[in-house]
Amino acid sequence: MKELNLAIEMLLIYLQGVWLRRRYIVITAWVICPIGWLVVFNMPPTYEANTKLYVETRSILDPALQGLTIRTNPDEEIQLMARTLLSRPNLEKIAMATDLDVTVSDRQSYENLIDGLQKNIKLSSAGRENIYVISYANASPQLAKRLVQETLNIFVESRVGNAAADNKKTAEFLDSQIKEYESRLEAAEARLSEFKKNELLTGPTADTGFYARIEAEKQRLEEAQLQMRELEGQLASARRQLEGEDPVMFDYSTGAPAGFSSQYDERIRALQNQMDALLIRYTEAHPDVVETKKLIETLQELRNADIAQLEQAAATSPGSSSSLSQNQVYQELKLNVARLENEMASVSVRVRNYSEKLAQLESQRNTIPDIEAKFTGLNRDYEITKAKYEELLSRREAIDLSQKADESQQDVQFKIIEPPHVPMKPSGPPRVLFYTLVLLGGIAAGVFMAFARSQLQPVVTSALQLKTISDFPVFGLVSHTQKAALLRQNKKHLVYFLGLSGMLLFSYCLLITNEMVFGFTAKQLLGRLL
Repeated sequence: MKELNLAIEMLLIYLQGVWLRRRYIVITAWVICPIGWLVVFNMPPTYEANTKLYVETRSILDPALQGLTIRTNPDEEIQLMARTLLSRPNLEKIAMATDLDVTVSDRQSYENLIDGLQKNIKLSSAGRENIYVISYANASPQLAKRLVQETLNIFVESRVGNAAADNKKTAEFLDSQIKEYESRLEAAEARLSEFKKNELLTGPTADTGFYARIEAEKQRLEEAQLQMRELEGQLASARRQLEGEDPVMFDYSTGAPAGFSSQYDERIRALQNQMDALLIRYTEAHPDVVETKKLIETLQELRNADIAQLEQAAATSPGSSSSLSQNQVYQELKLNVARLENEMASVSVRVRNYSEKLAQLESQRNTIPDIEAKFTGLNRDYEITKAKYEELLSRREAIDLSQKADESQQDVQFKIIEPPHVPMKPSGPPRVLFYTLVLLGGIAAGVFMAFARSQLQPVVTSALQLKTISDFPVFGLVSHTQKAALLRQNKKHLVYFLGLSGMLLFSYCLLITNEMVFGFTAKQLLGRLL
């Protein structure tokens, strides 16, 4: 508790020392405040131009184009554009568009101009929606408005330009890749075609392998052999049936084929009638009877020779004699034999062909797997190249569709909520704040000067103060002999202090009133006075 009281007494001593040197507060404040207020008063007014922009990233085309085009995230793209809006290339474009670059003469001034633009152009996001506010403050309202307008234009055009540039670069890259893969595909097709021309006759087919071909040839050969054995049995049976049939039908009463008529029949019948008449008159030993009998036998031998000749002709050529009655069963059996012989010959040819193919495949058993492996490799390379080529074509079509969608300006729409505008009254500088800071700074500087003076040339006002600055004991206090005169002087100094302080505060109030009510600047005030 004693230490706390001691600290409070020391604080009071310091305050009393400052109060005794209060003239330094007034003097310092009157030196600093007018100079500071004059500087603030002469600050040129600044006009803040701003614009508000809404970016619509939701489009009715998104559901329709889903899966058909290559789409980026518009929200992320807009946020990236906002972060890169104040990049150096964009700031240089803004300086050139507003003719600020012609106001500087050297490189250092140009760098300062770009740094100033980057510092003073404000881009802020309002809320969670894609609403952006662009603002810029300058002494010239027209320049501030133009600069905000150019910044807005770059913000809007950069998206279209970047999208078009990206689509162009992507399309050029895909075109180069498509050409490369097209040449590779043509080379693969040429190699595959050449391989098919040279090796496909002995190599695998397009849909089966070598061993599958061997099994298929074996199966076809077995089927052909089985069919040939069946035809051999059927042909042997048909030949046996044919041998048991006569080619023509015979009349067993005459011993000749049915319907047969010979040139000797009439003479034989006449001689037989003559023979019957002679036997009535003579015996068989009669010379006429014997001569007639020999003549009849000679004619019958000739007739039998004609019958044998006709039978032979009918056997070799069934239709060669129309005077004989053909045997229909014999003819059908003969036709069946001929049909079976033809089928037998055809099957024999197929069996020989299948046997030769199977033998050829068996002889190529050691070389065909290498050919098949080479064919598989060529076909795999061709399929891979073809798949990549078709994929690149589909992506190229997707890029074209995306570019057309971008050109339709349906994916991202920029809606200007508030066009660039400048208020009638200047937005800065905040003179009220600056006036207040100057006043507080002058008072603080004056207090510091008074405190420093009191410490450099202290005035003893209490026994405790004397005790702390000397090693001598203090036995008591003696009042001033001219205390009344000293009090009058202190009152006079207090009046001066209060008067000067009041004038300082009155000046401060005048400046604040002008700023808040009239808003006169130094230039306007001089114009009115002059």
